[in-house]
Amino acid sequence: MLVAVAILTLLILLFARFLNSASTITTLGTKRIDADSSARPLLDRMGVDFSQMVKRSDVSYFVKTQTNTQVGNDQIAFYSAVTGYYPSPSKQSPVSLVAYRVNSDSTSPSYNKVERMGKGLIWSGASPTYIPILFLAPAGAPTTTIDNIWPAATNSSTSDSDYELVGPHVFRFEYYYLLTMGALSPGPWTSTNTVAIKDVAAIVVAIAAIDPKSKVLVTNSQIATIAGSLSDYTASMGPGQLLAGWQSALDGITGIPRQVISNIRLYERYFYLSPTQ
Repeated sequence: MLVAVAILTLLILLFARFLNSASTITTLGTKRIDADSSARPLLDRMGVDFSQMVKRSDVSYFVKTQTNTQVGNDQIAFYSAVTGYYPSPSKQSPVSLVAYRVNSDSTSPSYNKVERMGKGLIWSGASPTYIPILFLAPAGAPTTTIDNIWPAATNSSTSDSDYELVGPHVFRFEYYYLLTMGALSPGPWTSTNTVAIKDVAAIVVAIAAIDPKSKVLVTNSQIATIAGSLSDYTASMGPGQLLAGWQSALDGITGIPRQVISNIRLYERYFYLSPTQ
């Protein structure tokens, strides 16, 4: 009887350990799925916007350059042939101003979250009230760059009704370029006024996401600290090195629950651009 009790006790302990391990694996898998479900729609939406980007030498872009290095979370704004929020029910053009950012306004519900602007534009000359599609003005004329006409598209904290939350659990956004000559670059142009999008074969986007269950265990300031520890892309980095550096930085973080850090997921995707117009 004693032997039978001992065997039964051992079996119960083994079963309990097995059940606990299965529960842990299931929980980790669920958290990974939750993070994936937040990152995938964002990357897919970016894919649509980049594939329809207006690629011309006579329009403005707000992107990373040698002078606009964008330390920390990046921003990008460009014209794309996608629908947006139009100011008027008529005279709508097929082009929108698209922008992505991580909101940096600590008073905003979208703080530390990715937002997307889809500002629908009307035809040039169709209305004296609303801002239409803009082409770059000749040298010496009033500037028609994106950062001058739509400041909210190039600022991480300025509010605009055409921003919407698209990455509620994505807190770090970085991008760089694969040039047509085959090299990777953080920005080959001297300024946003000299951008030649024909030089780019693909825009490479890297993001960091945290699952909802882990996110409730940290404050917004802690999330900002984590984001700040993930370095910017530099010219010396090769393929895959940015995310490898991010993972190394995460492994070295102290003062934040390890279960939170271990459930942060990193993603990188190449968005190849069609030939320029």
